[in-house]
Amino acid sequence: MRILATDKVLNRLETYNQYYLENFEPFFNGIYLNLKLLRHAIESYFLDIYRMKNFHGIEYADCHKRAAFSMIWIVKAHPIQLATDVCMTESMLVINEVFAVHIGLAHLDIDIKDISGKYIRNLIYILHFRSQAPEILASTMYLLECGVKKKLP
Repeated sequence: MRILATDKVLNRLETYNQYYLENFEPFFNGIYLNLKLLRHAIESYFLDIYRMKNFHGIEYADCHKRAAFSMIWIVKAHPIQLATDVCMTESMLVINEVFAVHIGLAHLDIDIKDISGKYIRNLIYILHFRSQAPEILASTMYLLECGVKKKLP
């Protein structure tokens, strides 16, 4: 489904693909990034953000909303796929959620090393097992940024 063919979509696709190639591909065997599913996630993200901004009368989606909506659509689309002959590990079951957290943190310019493993596992758990409204996840990401960057909410 190619609804959007804008430079924004193509730029985001290239950025996420590059992130995957640098931060996931070298460390995980038996996975690959399905670019059609990733594009679907990105197009869905832009449409969803557009609808949210239109509904709420918002001109610009802040970085927390961009992070949250990106994370939600990555998890829904599952762009990282497992090869058929792979010996599956527990971490592979949540690889898309891990990728989503990395992308969300990149939107906030936060290094994953600055966050406790327990908090990262909690985010992955929420993305994997719970239905999360992107607006609520945006608030979570805002509070996370405040904690990491030591600023008051």
